[in-house]
Amino acid sequence: MKNISHNGNLSLDDVIAVARIMRPRSMARELKGTVREILGTCQSVGCTVDGDSAQDMLEKVASGDVSIPEK
Repeated sequence: MKNISHNGNLSLDDVIAVARIMRPRSMARELKGTVREILGTCQSVGCTVDGDSAQDMLEKVASGDVSIPEK
């Protein structure tokens, strides 16, 4: 089952919604960390976020260019 192509696109709002659901299971101290975990999963399956690669979005979140709400 290798060489499966994943080519989905999620909005950042979808990623944040998933992070809120996964928050109790996450080891991250803040929601921002959980969002970064979800973006890492997007990257590993080849999914884009708002048309950008998941890696680009990860860098934007880490640098603060994209703000993640606390609640």
